Amino acid sequence: MEPLYDGRVSLKIDQTIRGTWALPKHEMVGVGRLDEMGIHVPNSWAPSRLCRFIPYEMGWLVQLGRAQGRIDNKYLGAMVFPRRSVIALQAGRTLLSFPELDKQVRLVVVIGAGASDGHSVAQDGAAHVGAVRRTSYAVDRVELSPKQRRYAAVAFEHLLKRTAVPKNIVAVAAEKLGDSPGNVNMTLARIRNEVNKERWLNLETTDHLGTYLVLLSRNITWEDLPPELQ
Repeated sequence: MEPLYDGRVSLKIDQTIRGTWALPKHEMVGVGRLDEMGIHVPNSWAPSRLCRFIPYEMGWLVQLGRAQGRIDNKYLGAMVFPRRSVIALQAGRTLLSFPELDKQVRLVVVIGAGASDGHSVAQDGAAHVGAVRRTSYAVDRVELSPKQRRYAAVAFEHLLKRTAVPKNIVAVAAEKLGDSPGNVNMTLARIRNEVNKERWLNLETTDHLGTYLVLLSRNITWEDLPPELQ
């Protein structure tokens, strides 16, 4: 889903602003030490993958790597999130900092109409062959049974096809699968529990699960939909 607003991000290390970029609306962009990161932090003390931004609905999601992140904005106040957390950023100004790092690193994100005007779009480059990758996100392929993959794909069909969110995701999926809402809900809850355990996450709702499986990790794809829905 394309964000409703425009967005920009500024990188500041200690007292020096390294740059300001427009956030891409149709792809993710990473921040970190790896050369291919769209927002590159070349310093040796920086994690290879500090965080990344994912476009989603009203704004962007930010997924942390292996460093805690502190969020300051009008929606959350000031909150510190554990490593690998996924946080929704909405319209307005958000300050993202990383208390565990040796240097003061701050990312200032502004989301709103025209926020990206005049700035080049940050884009990840191609990964170098043989590059050392010491920091990884929790996005490896999750082991799911064929039934689980089919149920998740049907439940989150709107994310795969980028259509409107159904008023009742479970009920709509149950009708298409020919199963009861209770069984669909149970299957999705079991998937969520397995993902949380396997990936050290804290997905709390069906919406969180869909965002993770379809948009963040790409574990559920078009091919998982039944043929009649493709």
